[in-house]
Amino acid sequence: MFISCEDNVGNEDPLSEFGSIAGTVTFSGTWPNSGEVLITLDTNYPPQGPPAGFSYITNTDLVENAYNYSFSNLSFRDYNAITVTYWPEGYVTAGTNYSLIGSYLETISVTQDDADKTVDIDAMFN
Repeated sequence: MFISCEDNVGNEDPLSEFGSIAGTVTFSGTWPNSGEVLITLDTNYPPQGPPAGFSYITNTDLVENAYNYSFSNLSFRDYNAITVTYWPEGYVTAGTNYSLIGSYLETISVTQDDADKTVDIDAMFN
C-alpha cells in the first residue's frame, strides 16, 4: 500500500530544479574571414577539462554586433569563467592557437534561490 499527500500551503512558487546563465556578447572590431569563435562556460579558470557549456558563434548570429547566449539546465554550483575565444585555424582541443577576445572571470553562483543569472560581455577583435 502506498499513501502520499501534498503539503502545498499558500501560493509560493516552486523552487527551481536547474539554473541558467544568459546575456549578450557585444563585439567590436572586424569579424575575421576564417576561423571560429567560441563561447564557453567553465567551472574553473584557467579551464581544466571540458566546459560546462559552449556554443559556436558566427557573424550571421549577430544582431547589431551583439550575440545573445544562454546556458540552461545548469547544476547548482559555482561557475568561474565565461570566455569568448577566437580560433584562427578552427577549434582544435589539443591546440593552443587561439585568442581570448572577451571574458567574465568572476565566480557566478547558481543556486536554487538565485537560479537565473545575467552576464553581459564585451569582446574585441584586434
